Amino acid sequence: MNKNFKNTDLTVELISNTINPLKVIADSARITRDINASHLTNEQYFHMLYKMGHLSVMEHIAFSFRISGISRACSHQLVRFRIGTSFTQRSQRYTNESSLSVITPKSIQKNKKALRVFEESINQLHKAYSELLSEGIPKEDARFILPNATSTSIIMTMNFRELIHASGLRLCSKAQWEIQELFFSIKKEISSFSPFLGRYLQSKCVHNGLCSEIKPCKTTEQIKREWEDMQIL
Repeated sequence: MNKNFKNTDLTVELISNTINPLKVIADSARITRDINASHLTNEQYFHMLYKMGHLSVMEHIAFSFRISGISRACSHQLVRFRIGTSFTQRSQRYTNESSLSVITPKSIQKNKKALRVFEESINQLHKAYSELLSEGIPKEDARFILPNATSTSIIMTMNFRELIHASGLRLCSKAQWEIQELFFSIKKEISSFSPFLGRYLQSKCVHNGLCSEIKPCKTTEQIKREWEDMQIL
């Protein structure tokens, strides 16, 4: 089939971060009690705060990511995170989507009939969008025809407390596949910058020591082992 659209791949790039984040967190915690606590390293102080659940000081460090190649459907899930988070997204009101890029789910890619239906539909929507523009319809109105599969780009800034929370939800195997892949990529970027901080981006069962899902993907024993590993970092 002659496709009038192209598929895009997910890319995540860490473009900005707090300088010396562990020191910022440790200094913020030390000031609350007016003590130096020099017998603890910044890493030890961070982990002590994590274990006690004193996470407010982690709001002082933030990370900015350039995210490309996610669907509008995925971005709708992502922007639900509101506390300690800022987003700037590619605008379909001002940009021309004539060179339509889409995300094709793997379940559709593996099914020949489903893939044919998907590609035919995307081609028709692409053609309709282009025809609307040729009729003088503004981009902000022509975009109403575009599918959730349309690829988008976002700059996201998130503090580390919210990154722990968001990763807990989206790294869970029960999360929708695309946003799960996104947060694995985010974790990879954080881990490249700081392997220590990357260890704290885990699914919620690891943080809580138990699974709240009706049908857990792990055994209680496995969750307990992973939770105990986190306590001795």
